[in-house]
This record gives sequence, C-alpha cells and structure tokens, in this order.
Amino acid sequence: MTAQKKRTQINVRLDELELEKVKYSADVLGLSVGQYVKQVVTKSPLIEPKFSPDFQKTAIRQLVGIANNLNQLTRLAHINGTTSTQQAIDQLRKEVDLLWQQLAK
Repeated sequence: MTAQKKRTQINVRLDELELEKVKYSADVLGLSVGQYVKQVVTKSPLIEPKFSPDFQKTAIRQLVGIANNLNQLTRLAHINGTTSTQQAIDQLRKEVDLLWQQLAK
C-alpha cells in the first residue's frame, strides 16, 4: 500500500498572535505546524449552521425592512407626536415577535 502523493499546497496568512497560537498548539501535541494543521483540518467536526442560507437571507431582509419602518416611525413620532404612530408601532412589534419566534426555533 503506497501513500498517495501530496500535490496541492495552500497558503494561509496569520497575524503574529494567530501564528504563535498554532505553533504552541503544535508543540504541545508534539507535531510540526504542518502536521498539526492537517490534523485540525481532517479530524475536526464540521459545525452545521443553525439556519439555512435562504432563511438567513430572508431574516436579514425582514430585519432591514423592520429597521426602515422603525426609522420612519421615529420620524413620524417626532413630527406628529407618539399617539398617532402607536398602531404602526404595535404592528412592527408583532413583526419583530414573529421573526424572533422563527429565530428561536
């Protein structure tokens, strides 16, 4: 059984602190930096995102819309007083609550 020849190389830029952390971790495990990085890459479990990319885009769009509505309501409240904007604020609160429930699942 022959080992497969390694043909691909990657380069990573690190700041001084990151490099020291990698070197220290490799040293603690008795590995070279290259061996340590290979182990981290090949044996670390992947972390699944909590939300799908589509849901993230939808949630961000909703949050941007809510933020715009809130800015408009703030302007109205300063111009007309707070009582005339209460119904719109209540609707906005319901939208925020609904989005919050979706994010909490």
